[in-house]
Formats: sequence, structure tokens, C-alpha cells
Amino acid sequence: MIEVFLTFLKIGLIAFGGGYGAIGLIQDEVVQIHHWFTQQEFLDFLSIAQMTPGPIGLNTSTFIGYKLYGFVGALLATTGFILPSILWVYVLLKTLKLITRFIDEKRLIGALKGAALVLILVATYRIGSASIINLSSTLIFACAFLLLIFLKRLSPIWIILGGGLAGILLNAF
Repeated sequence: MIEVFLTFLKIGLIAFGGGYGAIGLIQDEVVQIHHWFTQQEFLDFLSIAQMTPGPIGLNTSTFIGYKLYGFVGALLATTGFILPSILWVYVLLKTLKLITRFIDEKRLIGALKGAALVLILVATYRIGSASIINLSSTLIFACAFLLLIFLKRLSPIWIILGGGLAGILLNAF
């Protein structure tokens, strides 16, 4: 069980870019390094974590910990995942206060945004290439993407429910 805590502590230490930035790291650890789950199981967990309220990286960590060791595993994975964030925010705020005396804060934040975007794009590519595997998943992806782009007030819950229903209907025939 300590391995679960240390794994998610490590992910929490290096997972910059928010929850989506952490997804690729979580996937590497639980699928490729520790072999706790298969790629398909990870994608299933990710789908469930996406459907529940809250940050996706935290939800995914909690769910994986629970699948491994029940409630205690969920508690260890969650604690390991969020503990470094508390430390990082404190250190980052102190460092930013010091650095912005010498350089422009907007330029620094702009550079950090670019790096965070790369992490999100890599996670998107990895998850997308493993999830979009046939015509029905491609159609669902395309429709969901277009709906989210053009209907900015559409709640993600409708995308998830609609995608699930479309998947059932498309795979029934």
C-alpha cells in the first residue's frame, strides 16, 4: 500500500498543468510502470472519474487507489496526490513574489502556460489514440467536440450522457 502513496506523491510532485496534465503521468505509472491495470481499464477509470464532480486528476487517483486497496487505498492515493500541490502552491507564491521584483510577471506566467498546454496536449493525444478506435468512437468524438466548441453553455454532463447513449445505440447495430 505504501507504493500507492509514493506513486501518487511522485505524480503530485511533477504533475504541472492541472488535472489533465496529470493524466498522462498517472497513465504511465499505473499502466506501463507498475502494471496495476491495463490500458482499457485505465480508460474506463478515466471515464468514470470524468463523470464525477471534482478535479479529474484527483478523482482518477482516488478511484485507482480504491480499486487497488479499497477505502485505505483511496485515502493514500488521494493524500499522495494533493500533498505536493499544497507545498508547490506555497513555494510558487513565495518564489513568484521574489522573482517578480526582477522580471515581468506576465511574461513568466505566459511561459508557464505554454508548458502546461504541452502537458495537456500530450495527455489528450495519448488518451485519444487509445480511445478513438473505430467509426462509432470517431463519430461520438467528433459530435462531442463540435457541440462543446459551438454550444459554450452546454454542461459536460450532457456530453457524457449523450456519448454513452450514442455508444450504446451505435454499437447495437
